[in-house]
Amino acid sequence: MTNTKTTRLTARAAYGRLWHGWVKQHWPLLIVSVGLMVVIALATAGYAKFMEYAIAGLEARDASVVYWAPISIIALTMTRGICHYLNVILQNRVLCRVQADMQRQMYDTLVDMDLAELLAEAPAAIAARFSADIELVRNATVAVFGSLRDVMTLVATFIVMLSIDWAMTLALMCIFALVFAPVGIAGSRIRSTSKDIQQEIAQMTKSVNEGLSGIRMVRTYQLEDTLKETSNKSFERLFSLRVAIVKWQAALSPLVETLAGVAVGVTLFLVALRIQTGAIDIAGMMGLITALGVLTNPGRKLTQAFAVGAQGISALERVYGFFDTKNTVTDGPDVVEGGRAKGQIKFDKVDFVYPDGYQALKSINLTIEAGKKYAFVGRSGAGKTTIFNLLPRLFDTSTGTILLDGKDIKSLTLKSLRDQISLVSQDSILLSGTVTENIGFGRAKADEKACIEAAKSAAAHGFIQKLSDGYNTHIEPSKSTFSGGERQRLSIARAIVRNAPILLLDEPTSALDAESEASIRTALDKLSKGRTTLIIAHRLSTILDSDQIVVMDGGQIVAQGTHDDLLEQGGLYADLFNLQFDMSPAKENGHKRVGHSIRKPAVGPVERVFRMLGFQRL
Repeated sequence: MTNTKTTRLTARAAYGRLWHGWVKQHWPLLIVSVGLMVVIALATAGYAKFMEYAIAGLEARDASVVYWAPISIIALTMTRGICHYLNVILQNRVLCRVQADMQRQMYDTLVDMDLAELLAEAPAAIAARFSADIELVRNATVAVFGSLRDVMTLVATFIVMLSIDWAMTLALMCIFALVFAPVGIAGSRIRSTSKDIQQEIAQMTKSVNEGLSGIRMVRTYQLEDTLKETSNKSFERLFSLRVAIVKWQAALSPLVETLAGVAVGVTLFLVALRIQTGAIDIAGMMGLITALGVLTNPGRKLTQAFAVGAQGISALERVYGFFDTKNTVTDGPDVVEGGRAKGQIKFDKVDFVYPDGYQALKSINLTIEAGKKYAFVGRSGAGKTTIFNLLPRLFDTSTGTILLDGKDIKSLTLKSLRDQISLVSQDSILLSGTVTENIGFGRAKADEKACIEAAKSAAAHGFIQKLSDGYNTHIEPSKSTFSGGERQRLSIARAIVRNAPILLLDEPTSALDAESEASIRTALDKLSKGRTTLIIAHRLSTILDSDQIVVMDGGQIVAQGTHDDLLEQGGLYADLFNLQFDMSPAKENGHKRVGHSIRKPAVGPVERVFRMLGFQRL
């Protein structure tokens, strides 16, 4: 994404923002969780003190040890086990809620994000943020919470050890302190590699998605091997990165085990010396050795948590970069007066440059009269779709202004502006929900009666009634429930319900057969009456009755007029018309060349009707 900046964060900054933004609000459960951690730490550290008392009792030949020792060990174990279970339940309840809240905020950010930012990253890569990044954040946060419990256990155990022999304990603490230097180095490498892994996962997801979405073309052109080779490179890069991070993670446990072994060896040596001098007894020695055994497990978990936490920082950097993306298309202070525009649109010296540097529009000057039909024609890439994207402010102009009823559209709120516009495109998008809901998406709180009337006007009522549950039939967008023509009619019904004064028709019949096109054109004619209508069409037969035809080429307006005027002028429009209707043989009698086109004699009304119906002249 062009405005997404991934800032390198410290652990404090990364997890501090996570705490204040999403975790802190669950403080009642967290307080209970911390209380359970304290109990777990005391119960775990209590093993060492218990061993000291038990051995001392045995040395003193105290018969009661036979009774209280088993009961105590069972009580400690049960207490620790129950508290650990409750703590895991509470923590995961909080963290699952945090995960859901972050995904919800990420989706809200995505929906509101500038279209230019969305188009800058593949949908599959964006989807990876919802799964891989957020899941990694959750796992890292689990590890961080677990490390808090382990730190408490270490502190409680060291306190117990100090109560047994403070000099020995201080010596052992110095030995354990040596572990932090190599762990810090490993953590830095793990964090760096984890960031590379997350980026490669996004790239891999993108490659897989692109390959499968174009599988028909791939198989037709026998590009399976090329597709496999491209994906395999991504898989291999991901494999190498995962092996690298596993090596660093795997190195931490042996390191801790080795240091723990050194600590035990030193302990035995020092204990032996201190026993000889009478500074410690057998009971104290057993208590210290038990404490060392207790320390080993939380110490190992802390190193693992450190590694996972480092990965979490990389994921948080990517997530925060997503959240911090700044929108440039923002609300203005004004609304449309009276709640409904008249529909006059004026482009005043409008330029538009895409984020990648491509200039799509150059000095567009155009006035569209309210209630009139304006058609935009031209070669692919001429800038027609960009015009349509600028009107509802999916993009903002690079320079120049667009006026609606004399008011700069940037001065209007986005809702106020977009309430004035209906869109019917070549891609008829249906969402999950009933047929009625899909039609009613055009206007908030549209009732069923309005949806049915709109469906009738759009010639959709007949096939809707034949569905299993009629208007209550649930639509699954991934399934081919409707034909292209039926989907288009539902889209038109949605626009009718919206009842906006401005109608954008983006090649609405380009993918339809002749029969479907005829019925839909009738519905579109009804819809466009009384509205300012802008239409993009490659089939010129669909726009011959337009009040004005705007011819575009290379991001500029090269001609404008009625159909007859443009034919008379010649130029690009005449060339396109001649190509579609096969009316430009070089030696046809009665025709004169005008530039690169052919000037035709006046077109009679009968021939014009035939042309509007799409018939070619023989």
